[in-house]
Amino acid sequence: MQVFAPINRTDRGWSMGFFKQIRRLAYLAALLGYTFFELLHSGLTRRTFEFPALANGELVVEDRMLYKADSLEQNIKNYVEELILGPISITCAPLLTKGVKLQSFMYRDGTVYADFSGDAALPVQGGAPLFESFLALNRGIRRNFHSISNVKLFVNGNEVFFSEFDRIFGPNPRN
Repeated sequence: MQVFAPINRTDRGWSMGFFKQIRRLAYLAALLGYTFFELLHSGLTRRTFEFPALANGELVVEDRMLYKADSLEQNIKNYVEELILGPISITCAPLLTKGVKLQSFMYRDGTVYADFSGDAALPVQGGAPLFESFLALNRGIRRNFHSISNVKLFVNGNEVFFSEFDRIFGPNPRN
C-alpha cells in the first residue's frame, strides 16, 4: 500500500512560478529606475505658459519642457524667449506680435528687467488687449520662478503699465 503519491520530477510547482514573478518584478523595477534616472538627469524642467484662446479670449495654459540653464537669470530669459515664440496650439493667440525681440534682459536682487523691441507695443490681431498680454507675461514669470519679487517690462526702453502692475502686485518692498 502506497501512502504517498510518486513525485513527478518535471513538475516544479509553485517555486518556478514564484521565481518567474520575482524576475519580472526585478525587470520592471530596473526599467522604472532607469526612467526616473533619465528624467531627473535630462536637464529639463516643466514651465507653464498662458495664452489667450482665439474663440473667447480666456487664458489657456500650456506646459512645456525647457532645458535647465546654469543660472536663474538664464532660466528666466529662456522662459521669456519661449513665450515670445507664441503658443503651440493653433487655437490660441500669441501674447506679443510676430517679430518682437528681447532687446535686453537682466535679473538683479529679485527683480526681472526685460526690454522688448518696438513691435511689442502693437496689439495682436485676435489676441488679448495689450495690457492683458503684458499682465499674463508678468504673472507667468512670477508663477514659474517663485524667487522673483518684481517684474519690470519695457518697450524700447520705456516701462509699460508700471502703475497698474504696482496696484495689482503691490509696490516692490526692496525699493
